[in-house]
Amino acid sequence: MGLKEAKAYLRELRKKQGNPYLWPDFLTGLPEKPAILKKVFEVYDRLGKYSILYIRIANIQPYLIKYGPEGHADIIQWAAAVLKSAADECGGFVGAFSTHDFVAVCDAKKAKTFINSASRLFESKAMEFYTDEDIEKGAVLSFMRGGRKIDIGFMRLISTEINRKTDIPKERLIARLGSLCAELEQAL
Repeated sequence: MGLKEAKAYLRELRKKQGNPYLWPDFLTGLPEKPAILKKVFEVYDRLGKYSILYIRIANIQPYLIKYGPEGHADIIQWAAAVLKSAADECGGFVGAFSTHDFVAVCDAKKAKTFINSASRLFESKAMEFYTDEDIEKGAVLSFMRGGRKIDIGFMRLISTEINRKTDIPKERLIARLGSLCAELEQAL
């Protein structure tokens, strides 16, 4: 490779760097944080017409504790695949925000259909990662706390959504939706 080729490489690299939609997450193939932020900032002033959803794979930690990390990448990839398929079906966008978290943007009228479709598909596929014994008992882990039996269920997608104008600054919106999603998962 000479200087001419190196210069051409840098020119192409800078084109890609200028468009965050061209930089996918390695594990999922979905756009990463720069593309998510760009998309959220594009629709922020049009909330009401658009919805922004923060989506998490809930109950994945109990799965990992019991079964180990062998199926971890497959689970994340299946979550990404069903979210991408559902987003494409409704003309929406989905990106990988962190290992188990995703952000989607879609027409506000289609948001419920999008998340319900993705959730149904993911929950169906997720059951393939569990033993028949766990499926039969309806829980991954069970224990007693304060004299009360606690059952921890199966993986599923949970989400929080903003679908109307808000006083939350656009720079803080994803963090706020993520916090609400964490609270939702704690309540499971």
